[in-house]
Amino acid sequence: MDNNYKEAKKILNKYNQKHVVKFLEKSDEQTKNKLINQILKIDFEQLKQLYEKTFEDIYVDLEELQPIAGINPDKLSQEEVKRFEDIGIEIIKNNKFAIATMAGGQGTRLRTL
Repeated sequence: MDNNYKEAKKILNKYNQKHVVKFLEKSDEQTKNKLINQILKIDFEQLKQLYEKTFEDIYVDLEELQPIAGINPDKLSQEEVKRFEDIGIEIIKNNKFAIATMAGGQGTRLRTL
């Protein structure tokens, strides 16, 4: 048995992914190698921590909520789209977020689906 396969199997068992181990065992060599390479690149510990964090209580100050103005992304220049993407990335890096509810069809037009 190949060392990468052993390592991938060890990781999968540690993180209770036995169903993936079974899939690996039934796969042809090409599929197996491709999946093993993907498994070895995944930070399962970080995924576990992120998952556990979803159960933490999050305090949201409702006084800070503000309505947003609508923007039609089809009318934005590439520079404006890039600027808004950069703003969004910075907000995420600072552990902040926003929620927006869209009317039907808006998700598609905003390229989020």
